[in-house]
Amino acid sequence: MAEPVIESSGLTPGAAYDGRAAIYDRLVASRLYNRLAWGTDPQDYAAFADHAVDSGSGPLLDVAAGTAAATADAYRRSSRTIVLTDRSRDMLARAAQRVAAGGPVRSGVRFVQADAFALPFQPREFETVACLGFLHLVDDPVDFVGRLRSLIAPGGRVFCSSLVAATPIGTRYLRLLRRAGEVTAVRTADDLAELFSAPVRRRGSMAYLEAPA
Repeated sequence: MAEPVIESSGLTPGAAYDGRAAIYDRLVASRLYNRLAWGTDPQDYAAFADHAVDSGSGPLLDVAAGTAAATADAYRRSSRTIVLTDRSRDMLARAAQRVAAGGPVRSGVRFVQADAFALPFQPREFETVACLGFLHLVDDPVDFVGRLRSLIAPGGRVFCSSLVAATPIGTRYLRLLRRAGEVTAVRTADDLAELFSAPVRRRGSMAYLEAPA
């Protein structure tokens, strides 16, 4: 199979997750790890991705897409224009392989190496923006989601998920990651609901937010 085309917005290789994509991929996709660490299941992540994809028919942007462990199946089934971004080229290469699933990546799916805080897109360019498993890495989630909303056309929606303090094991794990500098804050699902004045669904230590543009 031909190597996937990964566009660049001017970033150089060597992002923080380059070289860590393989272990990240195994953990995110592992049912055992997610059950023990976070009290949840990758199938729930995939169901939220399905919901985001099924929410419209126009262009969809996936910010900080990682290796597409939870989203690849939905993207393969969809006929939407889809753009996946991540700062790590290694992550995007794995995402492209997963979306292709042994064949060529379908037309209408692009992979763009880009910083989540400096995305190279125009306002209102997308109908849907997804950013899954990332808000716990953001100092100011309200400002960040506001930036995502600026990319959404009227009537569109943003879909975000975040690890939160909920279960005893997950909360201890998040606090350890916070001390190690791997996450920026330890928030609860109620904290997110208050920040965004929107309902937040939670399963185990993963919270899900859906909001209009």
